[in-house]
Amino acid sequence: MNVGTHVSDDCVTEFNKLKLGKQYRYLTFRLNNDTNEIVVDHVGERDSTYAEFVSHLQNESRYAVYDYHAQTDDVPPRQVEKLVFIFWSPDANQPVKQKMSYAAGKEALKKKLNGLSKEIQANDPSEVEEAEMRKLVLN
Repeated sequence: MNVGTHVSDDCVTEFNKLKLGKQYRYLTFRLNNDTNEIVVDHVGERDSTYAEFVSHLQNESRYAVYDYHAQTDDVPPRQVEKLVFIFWSPDANQPVKQKMSYAAGKEALKKKLNGLSKEIQANDPSEVEEAEMRKLVLN
């Protein structure tokens, strides 16, 4: 954990609304460089699509939680729901110091968000394609 990296109470509050209240489909979080605090960046409404979520991943690092629902190929099919933690750290156009700060803060945020099922660390858009998410959730 990065010394001095704090997780805003709002992160936990909004996460619980997603997890327990099923109010959101996803959340993104960012590191506020001025305060060295992880804060909520964007809230995806319950009817948001996966494509909308991916569009909110920027050219800068972000943390995210996505409430992913998939149906298995079993007969009969089963509905699977997983809370997936995503650490988005694109390779291009990002200072090394910023990438290191995000990497250091990741564990601090994960410790506060109880109930995560899966994790993805993605550096390239191909790693957050919906087919990859589905594969992760169903395995």
